[in-house]
Amino acid sequence: MGVQYDLSGRRILVIGGSSGVGREVGLAASRAGARVAFAARRRELLDRAVAEASDGAIAVRCDVTAAGDCARAVGATADALGGIDALVYATGMSPLVMLEPARTETWRSVLDINLIGASQITAAALPHLRQSEGRAVYVSSYAVRQALPGLGLYRVSKVALDALIECWRMEHPDVDFTRIVVGNTSGTEFADGWGAEAVAGAMNVWVSRNLFPAATMMSLSVLGEAILSVIAVRGYVDDIAIMPRTRDPKASV
Repeated sequence: MGVQYDLSGRRILVIGGSSGVGREVGLAASRAGARVAFAARRRELLDRAVAEASDGAIAVRCDVTAAGDCARAVGATADALGGIDALVYATGMSPLVMLEPARTETWRSVLDINLIGASQITAAALPHLRQSEGRAVYVSSYAVRQALPGLGLYRVSKVALDALIECWRMEHPDVDFTRIVVGNTSGTEFADGWGAEAVAGAMNVWVSRNLFPAATMMSLSVLGEAILSVIAVRGYVDDIAIMPRTRDPKASV
């Protein structure tokens, strides 16, 4: 049985709320009594999440790479919910590509989504978070601690995200900024674009060379519960890591 939180009256904007980690956090927050804005590009998936959530949830289309979309999405959320108490930046992407053949446009896509979008959303949400004495939560990755062949672009973007979070903290100490390092998690779309053959080959290399933090995966529900705890706690959490246990289900190869 999972831990129960009371987020009654809290107003939460989840970027990346159409699937994976963002969707799980949004639904968990909604069940805990929060009013949630699910924000992402895919409107149909957003509508499904809202339909599954409790009353008060809304769908907000947001492409973090599009000029003006971040500010528009934050404004729409604040208008609909009457403010914002927490921002969760859970969107992200990673190609499976070695550094040598990586193209400029691939680099830009990764950085636009994983780094620049996070800063643009934060800038737009900052006045609302300051007013509510709220917090911004960013989903980072175990990749910041360990390099994996083929995931260099992703790792660079997440290390840069860590630096970005530190800079926001330094410039705005009146708002809480939390980094959440996430280990292997099942049920996400992280590797969907890689192709089955590439995934199998890469994972065989990683596991055979003991490059995985653990050859297991935790569930989305466990991760969502942990992220929700950061939003629910009254104290300030600067960094937290959520990792799979060795007794969790094995990572598929």
